[in-house]
Amino acid sequence: MKKRQRNAIALVVALALLAGVYLYITNRPKAEPEDDSDEQIEISKFDKDSIVKMVLESAEGTLTLEKADDKWTVDYSRPVELKETAVDDIAYSFSSLYAERMIDENPEDLSVYGLDKPAVKATAYLKDGTVRVLYLGNKTPAGNTYYLMAEGDPKVYTVWMNHGEHFQYKLADIREKKLTEIDTIELTYLKIEGKNIRTIEIESRPDQTEEEAQFNIGIWKMVQPYSNPRSVSTDKFEKVLDAISALSIEDIIEDDPADLSKYGLDDPAFELIVKDKENTLHLYFGDETEDGEDVYFKTANDNIVYTMRKNKTKFLETKPFEIVEKFAYIVNIDDVDKIIVEGRGKTHVITLTRETKKAEKEDEEDEVITTYKVDGEEVEEKPFKKYYQSLIGLLADAENDRQLEEQPEVKTTFFLNKGSVREVHVNYTPYDNDFYAVFVDGKSEFVISRQQVYSMLDDLEALIRGDLVKEE
Repeated sequence: MKKRQRNAIALVVALALLAGVYLYITNRPKAEPEDDSDEQIEISKFDKDSIVKMVLESAEGTLTLEKADDKWTVDYSRPVELKETAVDDIAYSFSSLYAERMIDENPEDLSVYGLDKPAVKATAYLKDGTVRVLYLGNKTPAGNTYYLMAEGDPKVYTVWMNHGEHFQYKLADIREKKLTEIDTIELTYLKIEGKNIRTIEIESRPDQTEEEAQFNIGIWKMVQPYSNPRSVSTDKFEKVLDAISALSIEDIIEDDPADLSKYGLDDPAFELIVKDKENTLHLYFGDETEDGEDVYFKTANDNIVYTMRKNKTKFLETKPFEIVEKFAYIVNIDDVDKIIVEGRGKTHVITLTRETKKAEKEDEEDEVITTYKVDGEEVEEKPFKKYYQSLIGLLADAENDRQLEEQPEVKTTFFLNKGSVREVHVNYTPYDNDFYAVFVDGKSEFVISRQQVYSMLDDLEALIRGDLVKEE
């Protein structure tokens, strides 16, 4: 009996709960339908090309742009070239402006948004006489939007950061920032000069003289700072050319400054001259900016002070030795008739005697037969050429920073069969325990390891003995 009573009570409670749920479901307030539309909040929308004048007013000054014959000009004391894409950015923000959000329908305190005293008043004048005025406030706490109001509309909106940036453009932001373009593939001349560096001057040699070819002067010839022209390492020089191609203006600082000394341009730290077949880029570099990120510079043909990223100017500190070919002395074997090598108390005379064997047939060329001798004894061609590579392959290890009297321990003299110079003396004078100073015709600009010179002498002795490894 008691069990049936408990079951009955439970059934009544369950029915009561179900009835309650039913009543709630049938009588609850209906939810507002979700807005699935992606409709944007339009602030300003019209044809961008209908704008004839734009004025941006801020505490830093007023920028006025006017269109004449479909070309934008700026009210300024001197003619300036404008970057059309930057001007178009401003026009775009006037003509196609949508809000990210509507923040306040009827604000009581505009100072909360920086709109009591707007950062910028932006005004666009249209062909039909319509005037559109926008007020830019603070950047929002999110950091990617700005507060903005339109004249005639009490609401406060947020707009994406690019619009805020466009309305804050200054003249420097919309001026064209282009340097004269140099085609480094067609480079004809380069000069880098500075206060604390050795001057580098390089000329291209597309058409080599006979003498330049004789001394293996390649497509680039370094004429400064060394006493004799030297070939330039193409691989190393490419890094300099790449840096020149990357030069660009970071910012425009001042037109026609009365005092260049405040930028270090009265006495520039560096001068750069670069030429291709048609154009010349001539720049002067001054001091670093206060934050150390940029360097002041100007061109030689105007009086405008610019900045450039400091890291783009590192190549100006290039040392000549870093890009020069480092052969102590190199000459084409076909231009050599005799070589005298003196060292370790011995003197060896090397001769190259050539005979021309006439071609037997018209379609054949004459054959030049060379006989190689050391101290009057004939040696085979392949071992001799192996030694010759050792002789002309001596590479300088560093620049000579001392004034030394030429007192050589090892001497080499080359007798040539063409060119204006027919006898060249390349001598090796002690620099310290590890290096020789290399003297070429009485002048020393480089040092070379003693070990290299000793190896060359060892190879000559091996050639004389007949056990120099033959070329593969």
